[in-house]
Amino acid sequence: MGDTSLESWVDETSTTALLVQVAGETAIEIDRPTNAPGWIGFDGAPNLGEPEGGTGLPFEPLPDGRMRHDIASGQKSVIAVLVAIGAERGLLRLDDPVSKHLGRGWSQATPDEEVVITVWHLLTMTSGLGDDMSYVAPPGTRWWYSLGPTWHQLKPLLEAASGRTLQDLTDDWLAGPLRMEESTWIERAGMTYLDGRPFEALLTSARDLARLGNMVLNKGAVAGRRVLGAESLTELLTPSQDLNRAYGLLWWLNGQRPILRPLVEGPVDSVLIPNAPADTVAALGAMGQFCLVTPSHQAVVVRLGSAPRGDLTGGDVTSEIWRLLNQTLFRRP
Repeated sequence: MGDTSLESWVDETSTTALLVQVAGETAIEIDRPTNAPGWIGFDGAPNLGEPEGGTGLPFEPLPDGRMRHDIASGQKSVIAVLVAIGAERGLLRLDDPVSKHLGRGWSQATPDEEVVITVWHLLTMTSGLGDDMSYVAPPGTRWWYSLGPTWHQLKPLLEAASGRTLQDLTDDWLAGPLRMEESTWIERAGMTYLDGRPFEALLTSARDLARLGNMVLNKGAVAGRRVLGAESLTELLTPSQDLNRAYGLLWWLNGQRPILRPLVEGPVDSVLIPNAPADTVAALGAMGQFCLVTPSHQAVVVRLGSAPRGDLTGGDVTSEIWRLLNQTLFRRP
């Protein structure tokens, strides 16, 4: 299904994949694939070939003509699900000090400052560390959206707690049960941990992200198989602190105001996605990579692509797509 207004929006916003599913059935799927692999620079523009001496978000066409992308910070929500599964399996607790799993010296804080930072603080963006991993404030007293290595520590923490690689955990706990066969962890050029190791990036397709979204929609289950307990999932999708109630555990939450946004100083007197229903939850990444889950409409909406109209945050496209869906698919004023 493709409405002309949606087709135009896809073209205007440099979208390469738009997928809307309702009650698990595909209602809209529009693809604008490239003919070769490439990367999106931090000027927001797509480029074919390998990143040239810097950082970029890679993408590549799949054999059937669809795309898969590095979903940037959208991967945070995937990591949150993996951490929650690890906690259910008794491998870690959310109130564990990070140092319990990574040892001393994982940050630039002093040992006394570092030892009180917990897994929960990393999941809620309240560690008190800056993007250079230095101590800025006591944990739990400051909400700051991490673009640097701070939140990424959850990945080696998962590996240390389980004795397995991140890819192995993803395949076993998520990709297998959800049939996310087009998702893989890769190295992202130009962004590193303190020890020089490159960050991991999640390369995935719109269909695989929709599979994750439908697991969330179905309260942690898929095809009768439980992937994550309903109580654990609820914890991910509930305001985690009062500093920014639009943030759960590495998931964004609609319907809360005022909110704190990435790269914006001070609170914004708005909900996260004004045109979307209040119960929408979101995995959001730079340049408008997103997976939106709306239980009241049984809807999952996924978008992949380059920076829409040059906006590196891609913040407006979530509300724009819901405005169009209200006018077309859901016929709301």
